[in-house]
Amino acid sequence: MTKLPYVLAAVLMGGLLTLQPGINAEVGRRIGNGFAAGMVSILVSGIVSVALVFGTRQEANWGATLSMPWYLWIAGVIGVVFVVGATLLAPILGAGLLFVSVVAGQMLMSTLNDYTGFAGYGSTHGVDGWRLAGIGLVLVGVWVFQRGG
Repeated sequence: MTKLPYVLAAVLMGGLLTLQPGINAEVGRRIGNGFAAGMVSILVSGIVSVALVFGTRQEANWGATLSMPWYLWIAGVIGVVFVVGATLLAPILGAGLLFVSVVAGQMLMSTLNDYTGFAGYGSTHGVDGWRLAGIGLVLVGVWVFQRGG
């Protein structure tokens, strides 16, 4: 089975993600508060999520949320950290440096997650020279982007 359609979907998602901080920064400029801009973005996300959950009429075991371990709730906090942090950093770093830096953090943490199986990544993957070379190239990209402007 080819993973190409899934890779292309992920690339599309990544492309769309680059729009969010700039749009949120503009909302922040208009309303005068970057944290409030993050709240507006997350509020819209919540409304869309509610529409998807109830619009698709799929079953959900809401009672299971009461017995979830505490650390599973952190995903929502991570979402806020990303949305608000990117909103505040976008005007300072610009899209290129912001996202090459975000990708560097993602590469480092995702390699650790793949290696350890942490954060719900059940199947573990080894760390080899190719992965380390990829991380190195991304880190060089951070250095290049921050030197450029």
